[in-house]
Amino acid sequence: MRKYLAVACLTTLATVAIATPVVAADLSNGSGQSCPEGSVGTYHFVNNQTGRAAAGTLTATFSDGTVWVVGASQVNRNTQHFIVESEGALVSASTDLAGRLVLSDFSCGDVKKD
Repeated sequence: MRKYLAVACLTTLATVAIATPVVAADLSNGSGQSCPEGSVGTYHFVNNQTGRAAAGTLTATFSDGTVWVVGASQVNRNTQHFIVESEGALVSASTDLAGRLVLSDFSCGDVKKD
């Protein structure tokens, strides 16, 4: 009887572990940031409390219709960093990681001319 109970418990735990959805982190601050016309914004996002996750992906949407999907520029024990440059205003951002996503730094610079 103990053997069957142990197998049933392990099966239930395995099912719960597999069925548990991954919660994505949505931007908790910074929407609407933009630069004056003729300049480009550099956005530094930080996803905290990632629980030692492998490198994630950030998706950032801007008012000019641009959608950036980028990998982490730096992966630490419980934090991942992402850098995006865009000319439009920031509309939204999210990662495929657990934790809390914040806009850590934002700056404007001249658009590079070819």
